[in-house]
Amino acid sequence: MSDILRELLRVSEKAANIARACRQQEALFQLLIEEKKEGEKNKKFAVDFKTLADVLVQEVIKQNMENKFPGLEKNIFGEESNEFTNDLGEKITLRLCSTEEETVELLSKVLNGNKLASEALAKVVHQDVAFTDPTLDSIEIDIPQDILGIWVDPIDSTYQYIKGSADVKPNQGIFPYGLQCVTVLVGVYDRQTGVPLMGVINQPFVSQDQNTLRWKGQCYWGLSYMGTNIHSHFVLLLVNIHLPL
Repeated sequence: MSDILRELLRVSEKAANIARACRQQEALFQLLIEEKKEGEKNKKFAVDFKTLADVLVQEVIKQNMENKFPGLEKNIFGEESNEFTNDLGEKITLRLCSTEEETVELLSKVLNGNKLASEALAKVVHQDVAFTDPTLDSIEIDIPQDILGIWVDPIDSTYQYIKGSADVKPNQGIFPYGLQCVTVLVGVYDRQTGVPLMGVINQPFVSQDQNTLRWKGQCYWGLSYMGTNIHSHFVLLLVNIHLPL
């Protein structure tokens, strides 16, 4: 069903917003960087936050799809566990809460009381995102929901996400490393046969406005089912959240 693909595109862009926010908001970026002097660096905390960025993207995709398509949740899978242990030894299961305030409270437990970072993350997690593509809007296709499985790779090229530079030059149109290599990947497949049916690749960091330092992203998608084969050319997306610099 093309409605599922439309929703996957929308939540992939919400995930991309989270990825961009973690790089652009100072309270979050300070948790990502590793270049601290030895002795200042809390290695466990740094690892936890990198994992948190992945898990948060994964849970946003999973829970938005659950809300839109009840029953689909048992067949959505990802690379990350959503369980954390903070510095107090508390085990915390990360799930999106119904309100921004509740999400702040939960994230504060994961981030050992860092309220500023928790508020910044919760804000972008709960912010609504719109996505339209005329090519997809022009088709209707009925795929039984009960055969679908979804696999999420929340932040592919995690190393480039953490360490990646924003000023890498392409080589014949291809970026060998840097933020431009980072993607949010979502695949949909037939659980009975394993055959892929739909896919979304969202690139959060494609080009940066040198005046505002805001990033533009790019999203590709494809669908193949029962003789219907259709895909995007590309859709250029302007970051639709305002981030303090």
